[in-house]
Amino acid sequence: MYRTRRNNGISLIEVLVVIVVLLVGIMSVVRLFPPGFLINRRTEATTLSSRLAKAEVDRYTAGSANLMDAVLPTTIEENANSPTGYYIRVDLDATPDELTEVAQPVAGVDPYYLSGPNKFRWIRGETVRVPNPSPIAPGVRGSVYMLSAAPVYDNLAVDANGAVVDSIVVSGQPLRRRGQDSTDPYGPYLRSLAEYAIDYDNAQIAFFPAPYPRTFKITYSYYDASNEVQTVAAQSLAVPAASQAVWQPVSPPNGGELVRDGDVVSRAFTRVAYPPAWSPDPYEYCVVPSTASIAGFASMGVLIFNPLGRDYVERTARGNVPLTAKIDYNVLDWRILREDRPMPGIAPYQVRLGLKRIMRVGEYEADQSQYPGLWRDPNAPHVDLLVYNVTTGQEVPPSQYSVNYREGVVTFTDAFGGASASGTFRFFYKANGDWAMQVLKAASGYHRAASHTANIGFGEFYLGGGASGGDATRMYFPLMESGNTVNIRDLWYWSHNDITGATTLRRASNETYRINSARGQFWQTGRGPLTWLDLRDNHNTATDRAVAWALSSFSAAPAGVQPTYGIQPALGVQGISFRVRVVWSGSTTVTETASGNVAHRRWRRLNLDTFLTRGEG
Repeated sequence: MYRTRRNNGISLIEVLVVIVVLLVGIMSVVRLFPPGFLINRRTEATTLSSRLAKAEVDRYTAGSANLMDAVLPTTIEENANSPTGYYIRVDLDATPDELTEVAQPVAGVDPYYLSGPNKFRWIRGETVRVPNPSPIAPGVRGSVYMLSAAPVYDNLAVDANGAVVDSIVVSGQPLRRRGQDSTDPYGPYLRSLAEYAIDYDNAQIAFFPAPYPRTFKITYSYYDASNEVQTVAAQSLAVPAASQAVWQPVSPPNGGELVRDGDVVSRAFTRVAYPPAWSPDPYEYCVVPSTASIAGFASMGVLIFNPLGRDYVERTARGNVPLTAKIDYNVLDWRILREDRPMPGIAPYQVRLGLKRIMRVGEYEADQSQYPGLWRDPNAPHVDLLVYNVTTGQEVPPSQYSVNYREGVVTFTDAFGGASASGTFRFFYKANGDWAMQVLKAASGYHRAASHTANIGFGEFYLGGGASGGDATRMYFPLMESGNTVNIRDLWYWSHNDITGATTLRRASNETYRINSARGQFWQTGRGPLTWLDLRDNHNTATDRAVAWALSSFSAAPAGVQPTYGIQPALGVQGISFRVRVVWSGSTTVTETASGNVAHRRWRRLNLDTFLTRGEG
């Protein structure tokens, strides 16, 4: 009997076929991984940016009593009269969406601090009533306040006339304006410390006399060589002790002419050295130095006020009020992230920051240069993380904590954590990916341009249909207000009823409008573009169709309608929008140049918009 022989196993050809099939399948699957990793990373970045923005909005909401009046875009121009060789002014034509890189504007100024997210960095009028005093040094008491958007640009210089020029300007409440003629031999006429006199034609100003020297801060608009309106946001004027009021020049840049009613003046605080030796004058403050500060360039924004200011009552245009400081300063760099975090109540005393991959001194950046730390100046202290006690303004020594840079976790020692349990601390750091978190805020108030023309400055608006023309239902603003939201407390307009054919004068109250942000719809005036809001956004129905602002001129009234006089078409125009923008680099290419590697970034951003106005202190 014969048995059939069977061959067990797989032939070489079959093995090769299986391998080819597997390779095709594996390669197909592998091709899915890079896009998947990219999507996961983008999703993670968006989630982290949302958390950062939400935490920042919550921080400002909780401290709304200290909210700034506005955040302004800046530009730098040469000025031979300035001790620095340049001055900083408001860039009226910058829009909030700009993240452009600027060329070297003035010798000695790093364009980095004016580019990208740093375009809007001038904090205007951060407000704080002088806090309760506490011990700050042996035998010294003071009232501590930490600026909300530190680190800040901090430069103290002296001009050719011996006047101190401070990049941090602290002032009281606005004084009452009195327009007068400086050539009047019997003037100026002033009745109290709450007033000042100004002569627009001759660019002269005078103050009520006092037996001690004072400094005043003046914000004003002027016409430049092209007859366009520019705004100086903070100029210091030193007034010596005197027994009578004396006129002195305002000195607009390059001899420009002052714009009528475009000025705001207030008493400035005097900056003294640290540790302070306070005088009887409550208008004093100092800036606390730290191991991380850069003399003449940057500080962490910890201010200490003369404790006498807590109980001092200031005479202002609005009556007698507790002494309240209005602080103007430039944010040094929005890329230095700041987060307020509570210390855990029990061990382990660990704080997880909003971002991972904290940048560490010495690691390589996108342009292949070594990261020098929070400060770009190679001669500055090389620090990559700073921690401050928000209540006391004191820096936490690095010996009291360790940092997990990869995970973004700060661990405090048991001794320090136990002594500081439940306290609030502010963390400063940078993160891989060029992360930045900036704050944008509409101006707290706007007024109609005194000339009633479209040549307007910061904090001003022009009503269409006036001397410069424009759409009769629109209110025009500088481009820096694009996308902001405003509330108008009281407005008058002409309304047409399509059913009856009648045109009547109407009044509205507390209406909200969003200012146009579409570049293609800006109004080209011949002196530069302006943006606008439109009455028809709220009044465009068959029975209430807005046709014009109720301007007090025959040319502004609709055809066949008698104009009405003695009313103000728009009063109480207030900015209410508040935005936190988180920006990070989506991709980077590096170009090698003769002066070094240049990184070109494609920015990604997330905006969190809300309405926020100053609360009660």
